[in-house]
Amino acid sequence: MAILICTALALITELVARMKILTSTTGSKGFTLIELLIVLLIIGITASFATLSINNLRPTEAQTLFKQLQNQLHQSQQSAQLKNLNLRLVIKNNQSTIEQLNPLTHKWLETSEIQALKWQDIVVDSSESEINISPNGYTTPSTLDISAGGESYQLTTQ
Repeated sequence: MAILICTALALITELVARMKILTSTTGSKGFTLIELLIVLLIIGITASFATLSINNLRPTEAQTLFKQLQNQLHQSQQSAQLKNLNLRLVIKNNQSTIEQLNPLTHKWLETSEIQALKWQDIVVDSSESEINISPNGYTTPSTLDISAGGESYQLTTQ
């Protein structure tokens, strides 16, 4: 789209340079009102196309959440293996948190090492209520369905 804008501006510049600017009866040179309006119209149309193209390039909220959940799960798997920890991913109340098993008390505690994710207006369904991540790399097989606004994404854990 940027190439189209540059090409249009170059053509306009070339046309203006080639135009013979008439001298009025008073001897002043300049553009007529019609010529200025046509140039402004062309620039406005080109800018609107550029704006529409840029808006289409932005990821949707569902795509962003899919990537964030994917990264959170991957980071949890790496952390569990490197630090020999039992972790689990819990998805409830429009948020996903990573919890760590305390080996002494056998209670799950939220870990601050991996940031929790929160969302609104996106539906996340999981085939498992908790996804356990073991130090040996085993992850509870599960499927996360992420959907919003007519789009749907599926994240599979293995």
